Amino acid sequence: MAENKDNKQKEPKRKPKYGMWTCIKWLAARLWKWDKLTAVCCIATVPLALVLYAVNLYTPTAILNALQTAKSFDIVALTVVMLFGTQLGFRLIKIVTDGARGLAHHDGAMHFYFELVKRMSEDDFHLLLDEDYLTRRRRAGEVLGNSAAGSPTQYLLNAVNVVADLLCFLMFGSVISLLHPAIILLLIAGSFVTFFLQKRQQNRNHARTDETAAVNQKINYLSWNLSANPRPGKDIRLYGLAPFLNQKGKKLIGEHTKLLKFRQNNQSVVTVGTHLVNALRDGVAYLVLIYAAMEGRVTAGEFVLYFSAISQMSGFIGGIIGYFGSLHEMRLKTSDCIEYLDDDYNRLRREGGIPKPTGRPLSVEFQNVTFKYPRGDKNVLENVSFTIRAGEKISLVGLNGAGKTTLTMLMCGMYLPDEGDILIDGHSVFEYNRDDLHSLFSLLPQEYTVLPTSIAENVAMQDRADIDEKRLWSAMETAGIADRVRALPDGIETGMSKEYDANAVNFSGGEMQKLLLARVLYHRAPIMILDEPTAALDPIAEHQMYLKYNEIAGGTTAIFISHRLASTRFCDRIYLLDGASFAECGTHDELMEKGGKYKELFDIQSKYYKEGATDEL
Repeated sequence: MAENKDNKQKEPKRKPKYGMWTCIKWLAARLWKWDKLTAVCCIATVPLALVLYAVNLYTPTAILNALQTAKSFDIVALTVVMLFGTQLGFRLIKIVTDGARGLAHHDGAMHFYFELVKRMSEDDFHLLLDEDYLTRRRRAGEVLGNSAAGSPTQYLLNAVNVVADLLCFLMFGSVISLLHPAIILLLIAGSFVTFFLQKRQQNRNHARTDETAAVNQKINYLSWNLSANPRPGKDIRLYGLAPFLNQKGKKLIGEHTKLLKFRQNNQSVVTVGTHLVNALRDGVAYLVLIYAAMEGRVTAGEFVLYFSAISQMSGFIGGIIGYFGSLHEMRLKTSDCIEYLDDDYNRLRREGGIPKPTGRPLSVEFQNVTFKYPRGDKNVLENVSFTIRAGEKISLVGLNGAGKTTLTMLMCGMYLPDEGDILIDGHSVFEYNRDDLHSLFSLLPQEYTVLPTSIAENVAMQDRADIDEKRLWSAMETAGIADRVRALPDGIETGMSKEYDANAVNFSGGEMQKLLLARVLYHRAPIMILDEPTAALDPIAEHQMYLKYNEIAGGTTAIFISHRLASTRFCDRIYLLDGASFAECGTHDELMEKGGKYKELFDIQSKYYKEGATDEL
């Protein structure tokens, strides 16, 4: 335990990449882009605040002087009415601008949230394997995923407040300096002490941001993904995992409480120190004022003016220190946001690129490709080279974990090779525009996505207005799911997510695979990848798919992934993956005649099926 503690203390302190001025410019540019009128209102609060505080400062003195010098009640009354009328007018204007500031805060929070979501959905898929990228994304998510409470727009609004308070500080300071210049120095000195106390607290809290984020992520996963999600809910109940998960939850709550106590203890020390410094600072200033009044060096009106200036000066200093403290903290958070939202981690092209080939099947070539997952202890693929000719139908087979799915993810440009290159139609994947590259593939994956929308939009993956309905029904007919969809009360308009729509439909595993196949057929890209497409199908549906395979794969380069070797006979060639490379390649008959690893695996599977059939008889 002590060793872990020492390791934590030796970790380098994380500093923000971007400075305060860069962060302010970045935020101002975004606010101006989103709503120029609101931006103007935010800036207008500075002169308005200055005028209001000036009127408030001089109003008591002006009234007192009018009472002492005026010869009639009318003059005093007129003075009071004018002063309070001026106050009221500026307050009403400030209410409007403050409302605009509040709108900017919440509106900015929503804009930033959707910028976060947009960036997360648009970044290259390979980045999900990059720990550094995931850390930066998590940091930005901690700030931008918490609605208005974490909006960096508040950083900009606080910067405006600092400007207003600094100008007021100069105005009130010029008044106080007439009493004694040393009072200003005293107030500033006290301010610096409290500032450094707060800055130290914020640095210590921010140093444990990643630790806090990691604990929160675990709590969210345990509370929602496992406990509330229906999928793991079956295992939790069948195996009685609730007590086990509760223990995990209690441990995480303990870690979370420990981090909260760390923050609270820091805050308590700073609060006590700040109050002591403020009491000493203001007490000395009031003593100087009282002593001057007793000596007759200030009049009654001046006493009220100085007293009010010192009282409000303390508020400005506290505000400046508080804002500077929050500005420092928000700079750290805003810098994290800039790093994620603006820095480019992508390796595939976003602009330009060679023209996308269309209307024909394409070739695929791997040239000495090596790939390893970031936390893997060995290469999944090592120095792999092979070519799939345009229009060819090949099968990738091998034991679970052999790298079949990984190979297709590399082919699509979802993963990128550590070494070597991948060519599509004779060109490297890095030469294509990323979106063009992805559009060259239709993929039926093992892990699929269901959108919270209709069957039609789930199959076509397009807005309803853009869907070719004739093409949609043709794809579902070929996939064998059309009759099931027709039987539904709302047909293709039926929803597919009960979490989102109570009237949605739940499809069986086999039905979902047919819908996913219909999705592939609707898009019919030049290269089609079917990853275990019959895994959830019953034997009859699986047989029907094999009979339709030529129709399904017609006009494309087709890659069929399966661990069932009997399903590969209809392919032009079969590649057997074994030990990070291809062990064998050929047609079914050629590989059986060769008598190698493929024949061994095929015979084992065939024996199992034959024995099963004999037992049933």
